Amino acid sequence: MNSMHDEIIAFLADPATHGGAPVRRIDTSCAHVFLAGERAFKIKRPVDLGYLNFATMARREAACAAELRLNRMTAPELYLGLSHVTRAADGTLALDGPGEAVEPVVVMRRFPDDALATTALADGRIDAAMIADLGLRLARFHRDCPVPPIGPRPASRLLESCLAPIRAMADVVPAARLTALVERLVPAFEEADRHVTERAAQGWWRRFHGDLHLGNIALIDGRLVPFDALEFDDALATGDVLYDLAFLVMDLGRRDRPDLALSLFESYGGHGPGGARLMPAFVALRAAIRAFVAHAAWHGAPKGTEAPTAEIGNLLAIAEAALSPAPPRLIAVGGLSGTGKTTVARALAPHVGLVPGALHLRTDVIRKRLGGVAETERLPPEAYTPDASDRVYAAMAAAARAGLAEGRSVIVDAVFARPGERADIAALWPDFTGIWLDLPLDARQARIGGRRDDASDATAEVAARQESYDLGPIDWHRLPAGGPIADLAAAARRLL
Repeated sequence: MNSMHDEIIAFLADPATHGGAPVRRIDTSCAHVFLAGERAFKIKRPVDLGYLNFATMARREAACAAELRLNRMTAPELYLGLSHVTRAADGTLALDGPGEAVEPVVVMRRFPDDALATTALADGRIDAAMIADLGLRLARFHRDCPVPPIGPRPASRLLESCLAPIRAMADVVPAARLTALVERLVPAFEEADRHVTERAAQGWWRRFHGDLHLGNIALIDGRLVPFDALEFDDALATGDVLYDLAFLVMDLGRRDRPDLALSLFESYGGHGPGGARLMPAFVALRAAIRAFVAHAAWHGAPKGTEAPTAEIGNLLAIAEAALSPAPPRLIAVGGLSGTGKTTVARALAPHVGLVPGALHLRTDVIRKRLGGVAETERLPPEAYTPDASDRVYAAMAAAARAGLAEGRSVIVDAVFARPGERADIAALWPDFTGIWLDLPLDARQARIGGRRDDASDATAEVAARQESYDLGPIDWHRLPAGGPIADLAAAARRLL
């Protein structure tokens, strides 16, 4: 570190620079951040780490300008502007004062220390609705990302640069395990090459965030806000947009929230041709990269630091699971209103099929979509005639076929009261499992009465009328749906 930079650090760390506000300094491998009052001030370290070079002021100036430009796409409320430490004629330093600019400074709005999504998730302050909202906004963000001058590259090029650091982990992981992982990654990325080339021609190749994990997302005013996009290397942050999304899918999964990982993927929507088939390879590589980054950090730590063996092992397990064969299967969850079909389907979906899980199709949602209303808006009686229901079931079957053709497993969630409906869905795909939930009327009515903001229009009166249905023979797996929903979901998982 040079003496001028030390002087700049001392200046920004001085409360007097910030009107007397206490200052907390955070150091990273390539930056210093100074938290003071309602602001955060970030400068680049004058370092050349090989993969990034901030050794000259011109390079740091360009990197700060890029950081501001990129992050204003996802977090305009955080990134306030670009300032400079200046030196006056008498040698004193100031922020945007008279004299020569000696260091660029990214000025940000400071957020609470507990706002990082890593902390908020551990505290239980992130729910599925927040994740779904984030997925929608990430889809819009990716559509708005620039088409880069860096042309499409084979997906296997991503893997090639990672093979050596993966193998280098043999001092903490059995070499045979690493060899087996590489032997599964290589064909997965050869297969991905076909899809990436096709998708690039359709606009899925973009300059994106590049470092989209929970540590770079803040919970602000009830919304999840991505920040700290990778600014120093356009090539590292250019590719198929699902590679960007896969980092966050992987990060949610490794924190034991596969339900939120699937919610993110589904709310993102419109994954494009081959998108579902790309995710296992992308998630696996993101996990492997996170593992060898932890390995490299350990090698750079003081001598005697304990190796992060458990962390690396867990990340490799995620990669291995993502690459496990998962032929598409079709699962139907049926039962009269109030039996818990949707809860069971949602509990099953993250654990079935290709990562991040099965496509869940619900007739209640499809009916509202066909009716052109919001999910929680009640439809008129004519939306529930036999003909209308036939159209809903046909739309569900068509969506199921499309998902299965993409290689995804599919879970369909409907009453399936008529034998013909059950027979039609069972005939849709060879690998089929039907689950039927049984529950007495009073318990079904109690559950219906407790619903809030739900897509179902079923009422206690509807449940009572269903008691007269002639269901015919039911040859699906039958589960008693009383007791805790968690136990019911666990029983359904055991069936699979």
